[in-house]
Amino acid sequence: MTKLSILNLVPKYKDETKKEAFERAVKLAQFADSRRFERYWVAEHHNSPGVLSSATEVVLTHILGQTERIKVGAGGVMLPNHTPFQVAERYGTMEALFPDRVDLGIGRAPGTDMETARILYRDTYKQEKFLDAIRLMLKYFDGDASGLKSAPYPGMGAGVPITILGSSMNSAYVAAELGLPYSFAGHFAPHTVKAAFDIYRDNFKKSKYLDAPYTMLGVSANIGENKKDADELEFHAMQVFLRILDVDNRDEFEKIDPNDAPELTSMQKFALRAMRGLHIGGTYEDAKKTYEGFKRDYGFDELIAISYIPEYDKLTKSFEILEDIVNNDNK
Repeated sequence: MTKLSILNLVPKYKDETKKEAFERAVKLAQFADSRRFERYWVAEHHNSPGVLSSATEVVLTHILGQTERIKVGAGGVMLPNHTPFQVAERYGTMEALFPDRVDLGIGRAPGTDMETARILYRDTYKQEKFLDAIRLMLKYFDGDASGLKSAPYPGMGAGVPITILGSSMNSAYVAAELGLPYSFAGHFAPHTVKAAFDIYRDNFKKSKYLDAPYTMLGVSANIGENKKDADELEFHAMQVFLRILDVDNRDEFEKIDPNDAPELTSMQKFALRAMRGLHIGGTYEDAKKTYEGFKRDYGFDELIAISYIPEYDKLTKSFEILEDIVNNDNK
């Protein structure tokens, strides 16, 4: 059975306050909580006025306090910006406050541009060093104090489950070596999904955490109730992608009127064709066909979808349609 989850970066638009953006993120989490989505992840990101998820643990704790049963976690913690000790303390605290509801995705990218990364960096993780850091964090969460002069409390023995995040093949080897779940960011790295999943499955070592490989696929989702809504959402999704791609544009997201927008340049059209990540959009039938193709091509165990739709009713309707597609496929 394929599970369905939500990823959020807490996007902020020019015509709203920060508080309103956070309130939409909470409402979306409550929606997911009520409809039995598997998990709700918030991603760490820095130096972008349009993304409010930089203080990730604060946002997650706020959401945990206003939901009841859904798993809430980081998708993910960018480990170069933190020590394993600090991560264990923080997520161990969250687990103590909200037992059995906290999980943790970990990546080795900085989650920002290189200039900001130089301010944030505590360490630069090559693959082997990243592997050692995850091993240490697992030791903390398992409560193994052997050989430790200092231990993170209340992280010790907290049992917070860890998933390895990736957008390249290197992370697949780490997840396979440690026998941990593997989540691939197909929404911005579409061309290496299959290769990364193959590496992970071929090299997977059974562990006390997993008996068999477990894959999560990240996609963007913008599904409309009808052709008109679908076309508008697709236009908005393209604008968001181009905005994210423009590293020189450090501004909030905009709601652009499709009828009053400049024509795309040839370079923008090329970027959309060549670089846009995996996305599920269009009407129900369009989205169903795309989902079935992804399922056939990648064979994931869980789909985790991100959307930048600013209108809450259209945002939740898109996720409702996606949920219906996944549930019908599971029957």
